[in-house]
Amino acid sequence: MSLKSSFAIVLRALRSQRKITQRDFGDTSRTFLSKLEGGKSSLTLDKLEQVSQRLGVSSLTLLTLTLGLESGRSSAELINDLRLEIENLERDGGLTGSEELPHPGGIRLALNRPPARRSQVSV
Repeated sequence: MSLKSSFAIVLRALRSQRKITQRDFGDTSRTFLSKLEGGKSSLTLDKLEQVSQRLGVSSLTLLTLTLGLESGRSSAELINDLRLEIENLERDGGLTGSEELPHPGGIRLALNRPPARRSQVSV
């Protein structure tokens, strides 16, 4: 099964489960949604974010469900693979050169830096 077909099935299923009509998507045209649900169109990352938000799930969840359907693997297996890949990237030094990339919203792209610790304040 193709990614487009898998995405189409997941989109239709989530939309149906949540009783969301195509009109409820607002920013996204019904024609475009019909093409997505028919497996005839692809999304940009921005549109993926909009569709995910309207469905009430993260983009990562939507992609994981799609990849699981396409590959026949469970979401748990895919998430475990993701965790291992990220651990390997961290072990290998993270994303080299990411210091030169813009950091929207203060998000760090270098995986080799530990997250800042929050200090605990006693009251």
